[in-house]
Amino acid sequence: MKTIVTFSNLFPSSVMPVHGVFVRERMRRVARASGLDWVVVAPVPEVIWPLRRGIYKDWSRVPAREDYEGVTVHHPRYRHWPGLSMRGQADAVARGAREIMVELAARGPVVVDAHYVWPDGVAAARLAAELSLPFTITARGSDINVAGQDSVVARRIAAVAPRAFGLFAVSRVLGDRFAAIAGVPRSSVGEVRNGVDLERFCPGDGAAARAALGLPASGRLLLGVGRLVAAKGFLVVARALAALPGDVRLVLIGAGPERAAIAAAGGDRVLFLGERPPDDVALACRACDLLVLPSQREGWPNVVTEALASGLGVVATDVGGIPQILDRAEPGVCEFGALVPAGDEAAFGRLLGEALQRRVDGARARALAERYGWDEPVALLCDVFQRALAEAAA
Repeated sequence: MKTIVTFSNLFPSSVMPVHGVFVRERMRRVARASGLDWVVVAPVPEVIWPLRRGIYKDWSRVPAREDYEGVTVHHPRYRHWPGLSMRGQADAVARGAREIMVELAARGPVVVDAHYVWPDGVAAARLAAELSLPFTITARGSDINVAGQDSVVARRIAAVAPRAFGLFAVSRVLGDRFAAIAGVPRSSVGEVRNGVDLERFCPGDGAAARAALGLPASGRLLLGVGRLVAAKGFLVVARALAALPGDVRLVLIGAGPERAAIAAAGGDRVLFLGERPPDDVALACRACDLLVLPSQREGWPNVVTEALASGLGVVATDVGGIPQILDRAEPGVCEFGALVPAGDEAAFGRLLGEALQRRVDGARARALAERYGWDEPVALLCDVFQRALAEAAA
């Protein structure tokens, strides 16, 4: 049986069900459309007991193997030292995953589908070379924007990239950076954006959605979705609330270390919903009036297309694929909300206030989102994997 082995730490589990949902959403569609067998290898960092706090405590509870929503997922362990072992992480991942990869390669033709260039993509490339397997790598954001800026990591990426059957990035800007770091022609990096689930994310009854989520029935609600970390910038929105009308509140879906600072800045005008499954994110998009995403960096943020598909306007920074999604090159208020210069907190507050005074045409926002369905990226990936497997079987 011909098999796609998706290799990435970015994949949901029974313990961390919202972690890497975007990889699952892409690959379950590709597996279904291609008719190929599909297995996931999602390596898990293992830290010594005194360091096993926060997310590392969650990682420790992830099972070694599970059947998760219709696909077999293996979670091999690798030794990790938080804050100290980044440059050696790809080698550690490869060592931890070698046994299961040898077992999977023995079953028949296999293509290794790696998401997140560092450490997953480089580790997958090393194992693929040892086992004579074709492999692809997809860049998704901080793997290039953060890890890829380290000179040692960049050299490791450049060493494996020319051997890949396919290199991909989820946005145009990320593709430019990936090609530069990998030292390959820009034409060697394909653009395979994320898609949006146009059935799940759609306009609906806002009042019913607010009731279902326990949100206030009146007033205007800003929605933020993502990890509560500095790079996502939600603290910027919490600070901006003081200058906005009193009926405006911020609703946050996600968890992370910045929660206390955000709560201190926004007080009772910030409503924390914690981590939620995609269906609840869809409800929140219907319940709220505007999506806010003041990120320092992004790849292709799914929440932007999900908000648009729900008829919601967006106020976001001009990073990563966001200008591409909004079809807007210059900062300022636009038809679908506002695009803000990255790092300009004052501009974010000002443009957010202006955007709140305008009403986004929900039908027009939905029409824009419909450009970003799954059919195009899935068809492209099916073709790539079929060709890679044909070569492997030859």
